[in-house]
Amino acid sequence: MSKSADVFNLMDNLLPRAEYVELAEPDELQRLYAGIGMPSLRAMELSGQAGVTYHEIRAANPLLGLVDPVRIRNRYVELREQALLGDADALNDLGWWWLNGLRLKPNPALARRLFKIAAVMGSSEALFNLAEQAFYGKGLAVNPGLAIDYYEQALESGIVCAAEALGSLYERGDEGVIADHGKAISWYKRGAAEHDLMACFSLGRLALDESSPEHDPALGLYWLQWAAMKGQVLASERLADFYFSTFESPPDPDGLLYRFWRDLAVKQGSSWAKEKYALDSAILPP
Repeated sequence: MSKSADVFNLMDNLLPRAEYVELAEPDELQRLYAGIGMPSLRAMELSGQAGVTYHEIRAANPLLGLVDPVRIRNRYVELREQALLGDADALNDLGWWWLNGLRLKPNPALARRLFKIAAVMGSSEALFNLAEQAFYGKGLAVNPGLAIDYYEQALESGIVCAAEALGSLYERGDEGVIADHGKAISWYKRGAAEHDLMACFSLGRLALDESSPEHDPALGLYWLQWAAMKGQVLASERLADFYFSTFESPPDPDGLLYRFWRDLAVKQGSSWAKEKYALDSAILPP
């Protein structure tokens, strides 16, 4: 039997046919898990959305847009057929569906099997998803060490946002992982070097944290400003908050920098900044 026939038979036995797939309406907990993992980047690439970040892909991917049961089953049929032909991206997408339980009844154990197969077949996103499963304990016990290993593999395979995930893990520490802000800064820098906006924000935020042993205001302000000007609203909010706290002393005695970053955050849709603007209009000079 040929290798391709082996793959076909394996997938045919592993993936239920569309008529046997259980659809599910996600509950509140499953909606919270919706941000876990990453579907294939292929759909975004085919639609020509150049410059879309990994975080945007995770938040606004086409699989999440499917609501009608008929369309869900039709899309499942398409992905299953592609998976039977050995398509690693299709395997990853099916695993992502079963991981999150947003459209299909959750089955994290099956998701993990699919991610492992997809990773062997070359899916970088599957490596990231295996890391997420280990970190959040979806389908296996929480295992930060295993999560670190998979995040590192995903990063080396081109999943840039894995650097921010690694930095975050080392920043706060976890069971079996000692908090190490030096390592966190190093990982955030890796992501920032690839212009990942969340990594830039996290790097700036941590470097600006006075309680951190890695406190470095110049570094923090640089990366927060860089991220804010690229549209990262969290960075704009942090800068506004920083300059508001120093409003009556240098470096912003007249509140000009505070108002600049506050107003930018307003333009970027920050509800926090809008509330600040409403309050400030009564007490600050125009």
